[in-house]
Amino acid sequence: MVFWHDEVFTALRVTGHLGEQVEAQLFSGEPTTTSTVLQYQTFAPGSTFANTWRSLIDHPEHPPLFYLLCWLWVNVFGTSVTAFRSLSVLASTITFFALPALAWELFAVWEAAIIAPLLWAASPVHLLYAQEARQYALWSLVTVLATWALRRAVRLHHWRAWGLYAGCLSLTFYTSVLSLLIVLAHGVYGLLALSQHQWRKLAIAIAAAGGLFSPWLLVMWRDRQAWQSATDWTTAVSYPIDVMSKLWGLHFASVFIDPNLPLEHPYSWLVPPVLLLLLVGILLSLSKDLPKESSLLVLALVLVPTAALIGGDWVRGSVLSSHTRYFMPALVGTLVAVAGWLGRQYRHRRQLAIVGVALLLGMGFTSSWAMAQAPTWWSKGFNYHNRTIAAAINEWPQPAILTQAQGTTLGNVISLSHYLAPATTWVVTQPPELPLVPTFSKTVLLFEPTEQLLNHFACEPEALPVPGGLFWVSCESSDRR
Repeated sequence: MVFWHDEVFTALRVTGHLGEQVEAQLFSGEPTTTSTVLQYQTFAPGSTFANTWRSLIDHPEHPPLFYLLCWLWVNVFGTSVTAFRSLSVLASTITFFALPALAWELFAVWEAAIIAPLLWAASPVHLLYAQEARQYALWSLVTVLATWALRRAVRLHHWRAWGLYAGCLSLTFYTSVLSLLIVLAHGVYGLLALSQHQWRKLAIAIAAAGGLFSPWLLVMWRDRQAWQSATDWTTAVSYPIDVMSKLWGLHFASVFIDPNLPLEHPYSWLVPPVLLLLLVGILLSLSKDLPKESSLLVLALVLVPTAALIGGDWVRGSVLSSHTRYFMPALVGTLVAVAGWLGRQYRHRRQLAIVGVALLLGMGFTSSWAMAQAPTWWSKGFNYHNRTIAAAINEWPQPAILTQAQGTTLGNVISLSHYLAPATTWVVTQPPELPLVPTFSKTVLLFEPTEQLLNHFACEPEALPVPGGLFWVSCESSDRR
């Protein structure tokens, strides 16, 4: 599956490259081969951990745990795409073995402890992020660990258990700043379900986790302008409410089924609402049947992050809730809730539980099989078509690809370069400077060109029949280097 923009930046940071320096070198207007471009996905000669650390603190919006683990990982296994992604595979595999412990703490039935990892193995959304070189599989794992540790601490009533919870919660902070959503869920649970004495212990544990995270908070505060710049994209666009509501439904549906259909497909209006209604019924059933120390924790993990993301977007005018990856705590809670309900049903309505498990596993494995065969998936964002674009470029003799740098050009160029012939030439400039055609090129192609670049040639560039903004210049250009 296509190695997309965000994964490209994982490789850049882990290998110690600063984006601004890479742009200065690649976007100079000098012809550069794709093999040279891909050198920025590996360690430079003489690179040390100090280079990686400098790159990480240059982007304080991403806490360092995943990237530090990835640095250790690729130093052992190399810097191939497979190596970068395999750390997420490992995190997802550990989650498979951790889920039974969480299910047992919550539901105290062995059937739920068996069903939860089965649903995890078949879950399309968790498989999707288990094969991506980003922190979301690790975030799911530490969410499971922190929630298990909380329920265990509530049951055991001693400080060592609360200390373990504080440590696990701090790992969530060091994985994603949006782990504040987990704190909100656990805090609401504490207020509604715990005694005053236990609530004080929970508050102390949360404060201790925050203290453990304070070194990175200082990094974020020191570079708060970089933080602000890196998150400006969340308010740069807006979507109609009908689009947002379809996306919200698709987030939760993807835990169990994901056909990767276009947003405008009738599926988006039909299947997710049905699954959401079933989920609401399951949550209501659990709230009636389980002790509040368990039921409220499940409900809080599903509902509080969801409400916070959607409500935060409504207040700020942002679009965080349009992205499935930010719902990871709620999606983990959804899977655990369904596993717990089915496990409990197995003791009283065995046939219903068996049919339900078989249906969910069938939908999940079917979606996951299709995903495993596909060259791309909806999560690849604006690089969705890069393999198709690269295949079209590779058909041309000695192509030179011209473009001018825009907001996401660096990630796009490197992502596309993973699938281009090694000798393919890039010429990238910073606007308003125009790229010049290399004398040795036989084909001139324009990738995501600006209007200025499109109008630069004597003939009108011809749009090629591939998605993604690829044009062929059929006439000779006088501007050759």
